[in-house]
Amino acid sequence: MSSHDPSSATAADVAGGGSYRVCDTVVLVCLAFASSLIVVTVAICFRRAFAHDQGGYASGRRGAAAAAATAASGSTSGRRGLAPSALAAIPKFGYRRSAAGGWAQCAICLGVVRDGEAVRRLPECKHLFHVECVDMWLYSHATCPLCRCDVGAGDKV
Repeated sequence: MSSHDPSSATAADVAGGGSYRVCDTVVLVCLAFASSLIVVTVAICFRRAFAHDQGGYASGRRGAAAAAATAASGSTSGRRGLAPSALAAIPKFGYRRSAAGGWAQCAICLGVVRDGEAVRRLPECKHLFHVECVDMWLYSHATCPLCRCDVGAGDKV
């Protein structure tokens, strides 16, 4: 890398952009640094997102079996949700669309509830959810996921 003396510039240097200058090097170093910073920031964000996602309800309906297995094994360390007996006391039933039409949506997974799917209607607020979705929620919370009404305040673990 050599310095460029502007007084000795030829017509070809001025017209064709000349040789490689120190200013170009500074721009390239700044671009490389900014790119590295962006890559590191994205990597940290993904790491934090996946660290908080481990076993949480954000893993979707697939995690319901794991939550149910843990509940069945009697592991209650760190739980703040409903006791398994209180959860079992909330009736579940097969959803049937009303004669007036309309449709229902599970506010947890945002899926439309179809005829014949197993659902639970929470007793206090009457909100309706897929069994897998609401069971996973109530395993770690004792409130309705939609309105935060207490589901079984006397049965908390």
